[in-house]
Order: sequence, then C-alpha cells, then structure tokens
Amino acid sequence: MDKTRENNILKILAGVLPVLIVLTLIVGSVLVSAAGGSTPGDPGETAKTAEPETIKPKEDELKIVDSITVTASGTSGDEADSGEKPEDEDPEDYILPDSNTKLLKEPDIKRLSAQDLNYARNEIYARHGRKFSSKELQEYFESKSWYQGKYEGKDFDSNYGVKVLSDIEKKNSELLKKAEYKKASGGYKLE
Repeated sequence: MDKTRENNILKILAGVLPVLIVLTLIVGSVLVSAAGGSTPGDPGETAKTAEPETIKPKEDELKIVDSITVTASGTSGDEADSGEKPEDEDPEDYILPDSNTKLLKEPDIKRLSAQDLNYARNEIYARHGRKFSSKELQEYFESKSWYQGKYEGKDFDSNYGVKVLSDIEKKNSELLKKAEYKKASGGYKLE
C-alpha cells in the first residue's frame, strides 16, 4: 500500500507543479505590470524610451574658439600654428582657401594675376600670424576676418616659418613664387 500511495502523491505533485509554475508566472507578470514595468514579450506592449532632448547653444556660445592648440611636438598654438582654419571662416575670404591642405598644381593658379599670386603666397604665411613690412600687404590681410598678426616678418622668417609651415605649404609657396615671377619679371611690385 505504501507504493501505491507514493505513486498517487507523485501523480498529484506532477499535475499540481506545472499549475503552480504557471500561476507564479502570472502573478509575477501582474506585479511587474502594476509596478509600471513590462516584461519581455508582452503582446502589444512596447518598451518606453526617453526621447533625447535637443539642446541648442546660445548665439554667443557658437563663437567660442579654443585659443590654444597643442601640436604633436607638444608646443602651444602660439608657437606652432596648425594651419587649419576654423569652420566658421568664409572660404571666399581667401584667394586659395585650400593652400594649407591641398598641393596646388599649375591649373589651380593659372587664372591668377601676378598680384593675386603674390597675395596668395603671402596668405600662406599670414595664416600663421606673420606681419608684413609692406603697407599694401599688411592692410590687405588686416581686412581679413581670419588674420591675426603675431610675428614680425624677420622673426617669422628666421624663427617660426620653418617650424610652422607644413610641407604642402612650403611647396605651394614655391609654386606660387615661380608662377608670379613668370607673369611679372622680378615678381609683383608691392607699394
């Protein structure tokens, strides 16, 4: 009789156990839903996600520019300029906007006058803060929004120019000078 009784108890447990598991899942699901959450796979339920809020900077915050640039050599932007122009600068404010990043070729400068070639060559130096002894050049570059004269011409030529000009800028300067001297014997005559 003990064996029969054990078998009956096992049969009852085998029938009741799945019902208890299902009830536990249902009660757990109801409790989670009541708490405001959702369980994975709830039909018709979608996970609630927070929409990111767009924060727009104020007008004066848009004009903030970092004043110090650290280069690979570890020098500050005052000692070595990156040669790159900020995004808010107008490319129309340059004779050759990419002369600091793109290697120029004859077709790029073919249309330029001797004066334009001279200004374009000096534009490369002006980007790095060179000042000019020529009144004509100094006034021209001071009229540009991007120009910040930091170094006297002699100081720039002997101390900074070699350090801050990239290989591209050096090659472009040479090309522009050759083209200028081809168009005007002895180069463009500055006032």
